[in-house]
Order: sequence, then C-alpha cells, then structure tokens
Amino acid sequence: MALPLVEAAMGALKVLNVKDFQTMKAFKKPPEDVKNVFVCVLNLLAGIDPIVEVDNKKRFAGKDPWANALKLMGKPDAFLSQLE
Repeated sequence: MALPLVEAAMGALKVLNVKDFQTMKAFKKPPEDVKNVFVCVLNLLAGIDPIVEVDNKKRFAGKDPWANALKLMGKPDAFLSQLE
C-alpha cells in the first residue's frame, strides 16, 4: 500500500531542479503549503542533517522553520540529492 505513495513522491522529486529552490528561497513569506512541506522535511531530517536545529532528543527544534529551510536550500544540489 505504501509503495505507490513512495514511488509517487520519488517521481515528484524528479521534476524539481535547482531553479525551483532558487525561486523558493526568494519568498519573504512563503505560501502556507510550501511552509508546511518544509516543516515535514525538517522533521524528517532532524538528527540527520547538521543544519537542522534539534533538541536534546534529536527532534526538530527550530523556532523559525522557514529560516531553517532557507539554510537547507543554501546548497540546492546537495539538498535535492539528500531528498532523493
């Protein structure tokens, strides 16, 4: 049941490119859906990526999720590769 969802997510990643991240980085205040997706990504990468602020239990602990997302997008190629 989960495999089709994973395959759909992987397919969605294949259409993203560096320009997409550059566009998102330009948002002063991102659309709520974009912000929500990055909150999910930050939670998934907590304790894995050292850029993501974590608490002592390795859970996402950033007060400003968008600021953390911008840090992740600082190297868009590496970030995209990490998501794949």
